[in-house]
Amino acid sequence: MQSETHTAPELSDTPLQGVLDHVLAGMDGSDSDLRTVVELMGARAFGPVMMLCGVFLMTPLGALPGVPAAFGLVNLAFAVQLLMRRPHPYVPQWLAKVPIPEAKVAWVARRFRPALAFIDKLVDARLPLFTRGPWLVLAALVSILLSLTMFPLSVVPFGVVPSAFLLGLIGLALTARDGVLMAIALVLSLAVFGFVGGLVADLLVQFLH
Repeated sequence: MQSETHTAPELSDTPLQGVLDHVLAGMDGSDSDLRTVVELMGARAFGPVMMLCGVFLMTPLGALPGVPAAFGLVNLAFAVQLLMRRPHPYVPQWLAKVPIPEAKVAWVARRFRPALAFIDKLVDARLPLFTRGPWLVLAALVSILLSLTMFPLSVVPFGVVPSAFLLGLIGLALTARDGVLMAIALVLSLAVFGFVGGLVADLLVQFLH
Protein backbone atom coordinates (compact mmCIF):
# COMPACT_ATOMS: atom_id res chain seq x y z
CA MET A 1 0.00 0.00 0.00
CA GLN A 2 1.46 3.32 -1.03
CA SER A 3 2.23 5.70 1.80
CA GLU A 4 0.28 8.90 2.09
CA THR A 5 2.15 11.96 0.88
CA HIS A 6 2.71 14.55 3.59
CA THR A 7 3.13 18.18 2.69
CA ALA A 8 4.82 20.19 5.39
CA PRO A 9 3.20 23.60 5.98
CA GLU A 10 5.16 26.68 6.88
CA LEU A 11 6.58 26.19 10.37
CA SER A 12 5.89 29.81 11.23
CA ASP A 13 2.17 29.31 10.52
CA THR A 14 1.69 26.03 12.41
CA PRO A 15 4.84 25.51 14.50
CA LEU A 16 3.91 22.29 16.30
CA GLN A 17 2.05 20.70 13.39
CA GLY A 18 4.70 22.02 11.05
CA VAL A 19 7.54 20.29 12.89
CA LEU A 20 5.71 16.96 12.88
CA ASP A 21 4.71 17.24 9.22
CA HIS A 22 8.25 18.28 8.31
CA VAL A 23 9.56 15.08 9.92
CA LEU A 24 6.96 12.97 8.10
CA ALA A 25 7.86 14.59 4.79
CA GLY A 26 11.55 13.90 5.45
CA MET A 27 10.87 10.24 6.28
CA ASP A 28 9.15 9.97 2.88
CA GLY A 29 7.13 6.89 3.78
CA SER A 30 10.08 4.93 5.17
CA ASP A 31 10.97 3.86 8.70
CA SER A 32 13.84 5.76 10.28
CA ASP A 33 15.82 6.06 13.53
CA LEU A 34 15.97 8.60 16.34
CA ARG A 35 19.11 10.37 15.08
CA THR A 36 17.61 10.91 11.62
CA VAL A 37 14.35 12.24 13.07
CA VAL A 38 16.21 14.68 15.33
CA GLU A 39 18.35 15.83 12.40
CA LEU A 40 15.20 16.34 10.31
CA MET A 41 13.93 18.70 13.00
CA GLY A 42 17.24 20.58 12.89
CA ALA A 43 17.53 23.41 15.40
CA ARG A 44 13.78 23.02 16.01
CA ALA A 45 14.45 19.77 17.88
CA PHE A 46 15.54 21.68 20.98
CA GLY A 47 12.14 23.26 21.52
CA PRO A 48 9.91 20.16 21.15
CA VAL A 49 12.14 18.00 23.38
CA MET A 50 12.26 20.61 26.15
CA MET A 51 8.52 21.14 25.86
CA LEU A 52 7.74 17.42 26.09
CA CYS A 53 10.04 16.95 29.09
CA GLY A 54 8.25 19.80 30.83
CA VAL A 55 4.83 18.31 30.07
CA PHE A 56 5.83 14.87 31.39
CA LEU A 57 7.06 16.37 34.65
CA MET A 58 3.71 18.05 35.23
CA THR A 59 2.00 14.64 35.21
CA PRO A 60 2.05 12.09 38.07
CA LEU A 61 5.34 10.86 36.56
CA GLY A 62 6.96 13.93 38.06
CA ALA A 63 6.22 12.67 41.57
CA LEU A 64 8.07 9.38 41.10
CA PRO A 65 11.47 9.15 42.84
CA GLY A 66 14.32 9.82 40.45
CA VAL A 67 12.15 10.91 37.52
CA PRO A 68 12.59 14.71 38.04
CA ALA A 69 16.37 14.27 38.25
CA ALA A 70 16.40 12.13 35.08
CA PHE A 71 14.34 14.63 33.08
CA GLY A 72 16.40 17.43 34.61
CA LEU A 73 19.55 15.83 33.18
CA VAL A 74 17.94 15.47 29.75
CA ASN A 75 16.86 19.11 29.74
CA LEU A 76 20.26 20.16 31.05
CA ALA A 77 22.04 18.31 28.23
CA PHE A 78 19.81 19.90 25.58
CA ALA A 79 20.07 23.38 27.13
CA VAL A 80 23.87 23.18 27.18
CA GLN A 81 23.89 22.17 23.52
CA LEU A 82 21.52 25.04 22.76
CA LEU A 83 23.95 27.37 24.51
CA MET A 84 26.76 25.98 22.34
CA ARG A 85 24.65 26.83 19.25
CA ARG A 86 24.74 23.32 17.84
CA PRO A 87 22.80 23.02 14.55
CA HIS A 88 20.81 20.14 16.07
CA PRO A 89 20.99 18.21 19.35
CA TYR A 90 23.61 15.50 19.73
CA VAL A 91 22.04 12.08 20.15
CA PRO A 92 24.18 9.50 22.03
CA GLN A 93 25.11 6.42 20.04
CA TRP A 94 23.05 4.13 22.28
CA LEU A 95 19.94 6.17 21.42
CA ALA A 96 20.79 7.01 17.81
CA LYS A 97 19.64 3.70 16.34
CA VAL A 98 16.32 3.51 18.19
CA PRO A 99 13.84 2.64 15.40
CA ILE A 100 11.14 5.18 14.56
CA PRO A 101 8.40 3.56 12.42
CA GLU A 102 6.85 5.98 9.95
CA ALA A 103 3.41 4.48 10.62
CA LYS A 104 3.68 5.35 14.32
CA VAL A 105 4.70 8.95 13.58
CA ALA A 106 1.79 9.26 11.14
CA TRP A 107 -0.59 7.88 13.82
CA VAL A 108 0.66 10.44 16.36
CA ALA A 109 0.19 13.21 13.78
CA ARG A 110 -3.43 12.14 13.18
CA ARG A 111 -4.28 11.44 16.83
CA PHE A 112 -2.88 14.64 18.34
CA ARG A 113 -3.41 17.07 15.47
CA PRO A 114 -6.49 18.72 17.12
CA ALA A 115 -4.51 19.39 20.32
CA LEU A 116 -1.51 20.67 18.34
CA ALA A 117 -3.79 22.86 16.24
CA PHE A 118 -5.32 24.37 19.39
CA ILE A 119 -1.87 25.23 20.78
CA ASP A 120 -0.74 26.58 17.40
CA LYS A 121 -3.64 29.06 17.53
CA LEU A 122 -2.39 30.41 20.87
CA VAL A 123 1.16 31.07 19.72
CA ASP A 124 2.61 33.07 16.88
CA ALA A 125 5.95 34.31 15.60
CA ARG A 126 5.62 37.48 17.70
CA LEU A 127 8.79 39.48 18.31
CA PRO A 128 11.00 36.61 17.05
CA LEU A 129 14.01 38.77 17.96
CA PHE A 130 13.61 37.45 21.53
CA THR A 131 14.18 33.87 20.36
CA ARG A 132 17.55 34.34 18.70
CA GLY A 133 20.96 35.98 19.18
CA PRO A 134 21.74 37.05 22.74
CA TRP A 135 18.17 36.27 23.82
CA LEU A 136 18.68 32.66 22.74
CA VAL A 137 21.81 32.56 24.90
CA LEU A 138 19.80 33.95 27.83
CA ALA A 139 17.05 31.37 27.23
CA ALA A 140 19.64 28.58 27.24
CA LEU A 141 21.17 29.85 30.50
CA VAL A 142 17.76 30.13 32.16
CA SER A 143 16.90 26.62 30.93
CA ILE A 144 20.14 25.31 32.46
CA LEU A 145 19.27 26.91 35.80
CA LEU A 146 15.68 25.64 35.65
CA SER A 147 17.00 22.14 34.95
CA LEU A 148 19.30 22.38 37.97
CA THR A 149 16.37 23.36 40.19
CA MET A 150 14.89 19.93 39.53
CA PHE A 151 17.32 18.42 42.02
CA PRO A 152 16.45 20.42 45.18
CA LEU A 153 12.78 20.73 44.20
CA SER A 154 12.44 16.96 43.79
CA VAL A 155 12.40 16.61 47.61
CA VAL A 156 9.00 18.37 47.60
CA PRO A 157 6.05 16.41 46.11
CA PHE A 158 5.30 17.96 42.72
CA GLY A 159 7.80 20.68 43.60
CA VAL A 160 9.25 20.51 40.08
CA VAL A 161 5.98 21.58 38.44
CA PRO A 162 6.83 25.34 38.26
CA SER A 163 10.24 24.66 36.70
CA ALA A 164 8.74 22.05 34.37
CA PHE A 165 6.00 24.46 33.28
CA LEU A 166 8.54 27.17 32.48
CA LEU A 167 10.81 24.78 30.60
CA GLY A 168 7.76 23.74 28.60
CA LEU A 169 6.98 27.39 27.84
CA ILE A 170 10.56 28.05 26.72
CA GLY A 171 10.44 24.95 24.53
CA LEU A 172 7.15 26.08 22.99
CA ALA A 173 8.51 29.60 22.46
CA LEU A 174 11.57 28.20 20.69
CA THR A 175 9.43 25.95 18.50
CA ALA A 176 7.00 28.74 17.56
CA ARG A 177 9.62 31.52 17.51
CA ASP A 178 7.27 33.36 19.86
CA GLY A 179 9.27 36.14 21.51
CA VAL A 180 6.33 37.29 23.65
CA LEU A 181 5.95 33.83 25.15
CA MET A 182 9.72 33.65 25.67
CA ALA A 183 9.74 36.98 27.52
CA ILE A 184 6.91 35.82 29.79
CA ALA A 185 8.75 32.57 30.58
CA LEU A 186 12.01 34.37 31.36
CA VAL A 187 10.32 36.85 33.70
CA LEU A 188 8.39 34.14 35.54
CA SER A 189 11.64 32.19 35.96
CA LEU A 190 12.83 34.84 38.40
CA ALA A 191 10.11 33.79 40.85
CA VAL A 192 11.20 30.14 40.64
CA PHE A 193 14.83 31.07 41.22
CA GLY A 194 13.82 33.13 44.26
CA PHE A 195 11.82 30.25 45.68
CA VAL A 196 14.61 27.73 45.12
CA GLY A 197 17.14 30.11 46.64
CA GLY A 198 15.00 30.41 49.77
CA LEU A 199 14.53 26.63 49.93
CA VAL A 200 18.25 25.96 49.63
CA ALA A 201 18.99 28.61 52.27
CA ASP A 202 16.52 26.99 54.69
CA LEU A 203 18.08 23.58 54.10
CA LEU A 204 21.55 24.97 54.76
CA VAL A 205 20.40 26.61 58.00
CA GLN A 206 18.85 23.34 59.18
CA PHE A 207 21.98 21.41 58.21
CA LEU A 208 24.33 23.82 60.02
CA HIS A 209 22.22 23.68 63.16
